[in-house]
Amino acid sequence: MGTRVYIETWGCQMNLHQSEGLAGVLECAGYAIVDRLEDADVVLFNGCMVRGKAEEKLLGRIGAVAEEKRRRSVLLGVGGCFGQVHGAALLRRTREIDFVFGTRHHGKLPELIERARLGRTAALCPSDDASIDEVPFRRSSPVVAMVTITEGCSNACAYCIVPAARGPMRSRDPRAILEEVSAAMASGRPEILLLGQNVNAYGNDRRDVGTFADLLGRVADLRPARVRFTSSHPRDMTQDVLDRMAAHANICRHLHLALQSGSDRVLRAMGRGYDRARFLALVDAARRTLPGVNLTTDVIVGFPGETRGEFEETMSLVRLVRFGSIFAAKYSPRPGTRAAALADDVTAEEKEERLATLLDAQRQIAAEENERLVGSSVVVLVEGATRDGRVYGRADDHRTVVVTGRASVGDLVAVRVATASAAALSGSVERPA
Repeated sequence: MGTRVYIETWGCQMNLHQSEGLAGVLECAGYAIVDRLEDADVVLFNGCMVRGKAEEKLLGRIGAVAEEKRRRSVLLGVGGCFGQVHGAALLRRTREIDFVFGTRHHGKLPELIERARLGRTAALCPSDDASIDEVPFRRSSPVVAMVTITEGCSNACAYCIVPAARGPMRSRDPRAILEEVSAAMASGRPEILLLGQNVNAYGNDRRDVGTFADLLGRVADLRPARVRFTSSHPRDMTQDVLDRMAAHANICRHLHLALQSGSDRVLRAMGRGYDRARFLALVDAARRTLPGVNLTTDVIVGFPGETRGEFEETMSLVRLVRFGSIFAAKYSPRPGTRAAALADDVTAEEKEERLATLLDAQRQIAAEENERLVGSSVVVLVEGATRDGRVYGRADDHRTVVVTGRASVGDLVAVRVATASAAALSGSVERPA
């Protein structure tokens, strides 16, 4: 067996997919990927900087590697958005770190590891390159193939560190995208998940690739069983994307639109580029074009200056729209962002209370919306097994479904929904879909 590598990932699906790229590059170079830190000769932490909590978790995990280093020889590399933002300074700050890598040029990772093995600590965090890595992937899911269509983001929201960590938005060549989709389909993966910090802006940076709606249609025309995409920025969402979704039955009826706040003043302070009325108009357009579409969202509570009344504006919008699910977080200042210069004047206790209020309301909404599906039949793509011998997967609208009956990972089955909770539906297999 060659040099053994363990990879641990924090953050978004872009980070998860980039870890698949790290594993693919290393495997092609003769390294062996292992599932436990204790079995590894090299440990890679692919870290996130979007929220302070993710950063704290990564720093805490370095202690586990320090313990391992006391017992044997093991190298630690820290990268991703965390490595890109902090760069070589991590080598000076934390002696347990042997090398640092960023969000680009992962093909050079074997060279970086060998330099560190020879005792030369090193960093690879280029920030001035407009390319997108074309690397092999060691896909972690037998069902879903993540495919990057854009890297970086040019929106520069006041609170967000992504532009600093990943650079301005860059659209990938559609030929490379379609080739990767075809290869993923040939490997037996029934679902294609198109990824980008802002997929709707695809093509805005170059005239030769077409629009996101064009690309979405071309991917759907290859006839994978399912096509999904994430994430969508409300400012850039257009009717032609909704129309393309409606025209293709294999494009999933799920739309993730990151709201962040229901207050116009807070949205302006965040630099989001839309207001409450624009967001609600998008919701109306989506539900008119795609009956039954499941809308999900992101919300930040406690942004600097957010009053109790402005938080209530967010709550009123959440109750009005009735999202299927919400990813919610307390605001945490990120280094180098415009919001970091503002007074973080919402107390920790108030942020915690607002987050709890939002999540309590959303649990009730999700439970009620899921309950409406009891008795209906949904098509589920089976993704894995539960501890009690059942399987689980996703419905076309992205809801989680726990399934009883004859079904295996990768199967598409029609399921009669028997019960529902805020978190999931459950039911029995009726027939293959």
